[in-house]
Amino acid sequence: MLVGQRIKSLREQKDITQYELGKELSLSKTTISHYENDSRTPSIETLIQLADFFKVDLDYILGIEGIGYSAKRSVQMSDEEIDFILELRRIMTYKKILSNPKKYAHVIESRIPK
Repeated sequence: MLVGQRIKSLREQKDITQYELGKELSLSKTTISHYENDSRTPSIETLIQLADFFKVDLDYILGIEGIGYSAKRSVQMSDEEIDFILELRRIMTYKKILSNPKKYAHVIESRIPK
């Protein structure tokens, strides 16, 4: 699948128009159309914006890797799950959590009201 086809597929999965995507990225509908038809190639900055907007790896848009944020696995996650993980990454103890995820998952679970 070409870059343009991936962009179009991601846009359609999100159920937005070329105009809406262009507005999100400060681009015109025509520019998005050119990208999707592979008549123009997005700049690296635009590719990064697209990856961020669609919450996929840049590798996926380039056709190198499966969908998701993981280069090791192709995992489909909801926007909420991805946002949660990105928020966890901002926490200074993130590396500590990664060192023993089962322990910290248990700690978090024990603090959730029943």
